[in-house]
Amino acid sequence: MKTTKRAGAEEVSLPLPFLAGLLVVVGHREFATHLPGQGVVDDLVWTLCLLTLPWLTASLGRASATQTLVSARRPHIPSSSLLRMSALATPVVVHVLFYVGCYGDWVERLAPHSHTARALLAVLPLYCAELPRLAAATMAEAVIESGYVARSSPRTSTVYLPAWHDVWPSIRLRFGWPLLALMPVLLFGVGMDLLQLWRPGYVFVAVTAAGMSLAVMGFLLVVGAVLPFWFRVAFSVRAAMPEAVGATLRETASRLGFSPKRLFVLPTGQRAVNAMMVGPLPFGRLLCFTDGLLETLDARSLSGVLAHEVGHARMGHPGLLTLLGFVVPVMLLSPIRLLDNEGGDIALLVTLLAAGSLVVWAGLRSLARRFEHEADISSVQVLGADPCSRALLTVSRLTLPASGSIRSRLLSLHPDEGVRLQTMRRYEIEPAFRARFDRQTARLRQAIAAVVFVSVAVGAWFWTVDWRQERIALRFFTGDFVGARRALDELDEVTPRWRDSLRRVGAQLDAADELQPGLDNWQRVEEALVPVAWDRGEQVLLEDGPAAAYRWLSLAFTVMPEATTAQEAIVAYCKAAAERDPDRMAAAARIVLRLGVPPRLIAVFADYQ
Repeated sequence: MKTTKRAGAEEVSLPLPFLAGLLVVVGHREFATHLPGQGVVDDLVWTLCLLTLPWLTASLGRASATQTLVSARRPHIPSSSLLRMSALATPVVVHVLFYVGCYGDWVERLAPHSHTARALLAVLPLYCAELPRLAAATMAEAVIESGYVARSSPRTSTVYLPAWHDVWPSIRLRFGWPLLALMPVLLFGVGMDLLQLWRPGYVFVAVTAAGMSLAVMGFLLVVGAVLPFWFRVAFSVRAAMPEAVGATLRETASRLGFSPKRLFVLPTGQRAVNAMMVGPLPFGRLLCFTDGLLETLDARSLSGVLAHEVGHARMGHPGLLTLLGFVVPVMLLSPIRLLDNEGGDIALLVTLLAAGSLVVWAGLRSLARRFEHEADISSVQVLGADPCSRALLTVSRLTLPASGSIRSRLLSLHPDEGVRLQTMRRYEIEPAFRARFDRQTARLRQAIAAVVFVSVAVGAWFWTVDWRQERIALRFFTGDFVGARRALDELDEVTPRWRDSLRRVGAQLDAADELQPGLDNWQRVEEALVPVAWDRGEQVLLEDGPAAAYRWLSLAFTVMPEATTAQEAIVAYCKAAAERDPDRMAAAARIVLRLGVPPRLIAVFADYQ
């Protein structure tokens, strides 16, 4: 069904400020440019204090709305403007924390060996900023809504303003999406930590396009399997359903082949009027009705809603959307790596990603609207057009549609109610229309199968194109230095985008062969090169300078089980020297001085004091 709401009611949708903040976190984690040890306590403390700004702004919005109602005076800054500012503040303060406070560096320093701890620490500031803001903003919106009710009175007593316990159901509903988003974050960290126990598998995922793509698909399967169970926790859904509506719905679910035990109520304080099928995989799926929907519709109309939602599952819509929304983009993104990321191609890469995202969104939007019609028709096939039509008409008449604005209409995944009603009626009474609709449904499945096949073929082709280079890195990082050398020597030519990476691998292989030739497994690599490679790197750094020492220290950093932040900064200093970047050299040298220079290297960094 379409997400609709009463006047001032809640939409069951992901809060955009939280989503924007999550994108900021992911962007900083993936494209961070800070040096190891760059973060300082003073910058961290004052940027952490900024996390209170979204809550503070939303609280001011509540105070402004309250003042307007109690004193009947217009505030200097409208409460609605303050709420928009609080929403914008969440991604902004998270960006400042990462960019100015170098929070990403602190995450690496506090949890150097655990992906789970790093993932949770990375999103912690976002939750600290957004959850209090959501509570304050929801309270402020409730105060504003109470002003619509008391519009005829010039002033309103504080006695009639909503209290926290009145607004808590709405707050809890809004907390649901951030809590739901915590599940994939946790699963990602745990999965990577488990994979790290098996080094060949971890390296295969980390350095090869095939490994990364397959890991993403496996991750999506796990998330899809866990999603229905975690949804119950995140949104506090309950199994108890009002009778005799519950009996009717359970009987209808049994007729449709859906387990009556998978019907749940989503509490919203009677503010949301919606139903949703949760779970892309056949097992564990939930069908949730909001309490507002159960209050609004009669038993027959609710049966139509149930048939519509079960129709999504019967038509395979969750799985098809998962294929087209996640699997296809993952496979088609692989060839983008064929671009040379040097120079101006970065702009081309960003443009292609943006254009691709728009194309995917437009395609999914059209497809989702078609799927709504198909779910309606599935309901008609079982119960006739009347139940689902009655539900749609009742909800449209008693609630304000979420697609009222132009922006909402552009973003909405649901077709117009009038078109839906007409389609259901025509399918029921016009054989020609029914046959044409069924043919379109079959052709759409064929087109989806073709798109999936082409995307998999393109992705697999890219895997074969890059495999000759990737296998060098795979063998090197799993400790098979002999195999990596042989594969490197067999390359006839190296593409520009692989040139720097393979040159670094070749330099480290040369360094390893000077210390201990013939290494062919990770255990032997650690035994032979730790700590010998680091000691040789320090010696070369003293005698020949940082550029010459880089291959030794980078080899040592690769094979060391644990490295201190100071050692990482020394490697960054030598890398900057090899790349002829004096500014970055100076910045890394100052970090080494602040963290503590090894006694043997004091002469190297003395000039930077």
